[in-house]
Amino acid sequence: MNETEIILGPPGTGKTTTLLGIVDEELTRGVPANEIGYFSFTRRAFNEAISRACTKFSLQPKDLPYIRTLHSLCFRALNLRGDSIFKDSTMYAFGKEVGFRMTGSWSEDGTFAGNTEGDRLLFMNNKARVRCISLMEQYDQDDDGLPRSTVLSFDEQLRAYKEREGLWDFTDMMVEYHAAGPRPQLRTLIVDEAQDLSQLQWRVVNKLSQDCERVVVAGDDDQAIYPWAGADINHFVNLPGRVRVLEQSWRVPAAMQELAARVISSVTNRRPKQWIAREGSRGVLDDARHFDNIDLSETEDTLILARNRFVVNEQIIPELRRRGLVYEYDGVSSINRGVQNAIVWWERLRRGEAITVEQARVVYDKMRAKHGYKWGFKEIKQIDDGTEVTMADLRARGGLLADGPWFDALDHKDIQAAAPYVRSVLAQGHKLTTSPKIRVSTIHGSKGGQADRVVLLKDMAWRSWREYEQNPEDEARVWYVAITRAKERLTLVESNSPQGYPL
Repeated sequence: MNETEIILGPPGTGKTTTLLGIVDEELTRGVPANEIGYFSFTRRAFNEAISRACTKFSLQPKDLPYIRTLHSLCFRALNLRGDSIFKDSTMYAFGKEVGFRMTGSWSEDGTFAGNTEGDRLLFMNNKARVRCISLMEQYDQDDDGLPRSTVLSFDEQLRAYKEREGLWDFTDMMVEYHAAGPRPQLRTLIVDEAQDLSQLQWRVVNKLSQDCERVVVAGDDDQAIYPWAGADINHFVNLPGRVRVLEQSWRVPAAMQELAARVISSVTNRRPKQWIAREGSRGVLDDARHFDNIDLSETEDTLILARNRFVVNEQIIPELRRRGLVYEYDGVSSINRGVQNAIVWWERLRRGEAITVEQARVVYDKMRAKHGYKWGFKEIKQIDDGTEVTMADLRARGGLLADGPWFDALDHKDIQAAAPYVRSVLAQGHKLTTSPKIRVSTIHGSKGGQADRVVLLKDMAWRSWREYEQNPEDEARVWYVAITRAKERLTLVESNSPQGYPL
């Protein structure tokens, strides 16, 4: 194996594009498609790699079996089946058996807000394994307040349950693959987002890299925000190899870059790197005393960021709903698409316009039987989906009796529950839209995202604040990521409590 190539990609410098270019280079120089490994955390990255390679080199996706996530590699290599995965249904069954309720999730910011003791036990168990340390060593470092005897008993019961039921979780797969899984004969290995790899994942990567002619490891230690989940930042920072820094950001203007540089300068354990801010506008950096004082426009691409979910749930979302603004949170619009479509299509009918039969079925789905359409619905089901119908058609052939505005006619519980908020949206003159301009996210959930304007609240949960006091370098990386999401304007909102990050 030649010397490892390390590509450092500061925010917006086109790291993914660079790696896709390397895949093209390798295929062009004659490396067989099935001897190229490209492993990324995000499906978007490897799907794009597969799509580009298939288009440019007349390949099929099956010709590129090693462009995938590390977890899916281990799953396939061990010949596991879907029903052997320790997933939600089996996890719930295990929790019921041992007396611990588990939701199967934890906050991506590591605060465990709203999660159960069972979730915390499962998380601690998994974190010890991905870090390749003993459970008790993890316990001593975690400071979670769980009884030692409970942690040990849970571990014993979890092992016994998975063995009895023949189940594997994702960490089990990686442990077994590293120990005994078959190693593909790769000539080129590309690893993306390497700053987020755990020690266990690094061991799998080291196994895959044996006998490779070219190994490329890409990431940015300044954006390493998952140490709470077991990511081994030190491994990436200390990795030997030939370093190339992608120097030009196509996203971050100078004002945001300067603030980000001040924040990250407090981090001592990092790879030094220089990069150039986006040319053109310097960007706008401003402050706000309170979130409810901020002017928000639905025509401006806006990302509202909070450190923790409780800030989203207690400050951001109530204010957006009070103002009648439509937004997206965790990729989901604040107005259910089915609700929204039914309202829009019903009002079209009331204006005398036509909608398709398929759209009429959505409208009918949001009405109860008392409106007399059930027998007629069977009739219109025989009509092609694309056929257009009017209100008169539905009254004549579709059994429709409902009348009046949407909030009277559409009496399904989904519509009625959403009605006060939807009416507020419409009363404020805002439009119902399936693609809101306003997006809401935690900082961790925004990784890889960007927006013309970012509104960043400085508030922190008590646990995050405590961890910041104990390990300020990890927290600096989190806020560095937040600052560098902004393309044109960054608005910093003061904290409502002393627990605010000092930007």
